[in-house]
Amino acid sequence: MKPYVYFLVLVLIIPFQASLLSPLAVAGIKPDLPLSVLFIIGLLTGPLEATLVGMGIGLMQDIGSASLLGFSGLTRGLVGLAAGLLGTRELDISSPMIVLFLAVFSLCEGLLISIFLQTTYGAIPFCSLLTGRLIPQAIYTSALCFVLLRVVNQRNIIRLLKRRDIRKEL
Repeated sequence: MKPYVYFLVLVLIIPFQASLLSPLAVAGIKPDLPLSVLFIIGLLTGPLEATLVGMGIGLMQDIGSASLLGFSGLTRGLVGLAAGLLGTRELDISSPMIVLFLAVFSLCEGLLISIFLQTTYGAIPFCSLLTGRLIPQAIYTSALCFVLLRVVNQRNIIRLLKRRDIRKEL
């Protein structure tokens, strides 16, 4: 992707998440726009670029939320790597089944964070967290990504975002 697109994503993703998606919250759960955008970037570019963008988005989220600095960068980098590897293997990004992978990535990221919190901070209600927060957020995030992928496909935005030369990574 083009460098100015990355700059715009890194600068605008947190304000868009806070301002545009707050009214869409259902029972305190809102979709994860940065994860959806990262997934789409991973599908379009490749593992290396998606990992770097994921780490950047995660660090921006850590700075914005005053949480453990670098942990979201690590988890988002892993999601970007997985999405980039999926993008190099998957040919049709307009397939609705590809959004299922985002739900799995979102759930795995939530489980990794929960396990980290369990080991460092002590007892957390894991089952209620899984059923009450992680699974609904994964479904909601994948629904948002489905809508974003439809918009990207219908408006021919993919052509604008992809590089002219397609190269294989990893």
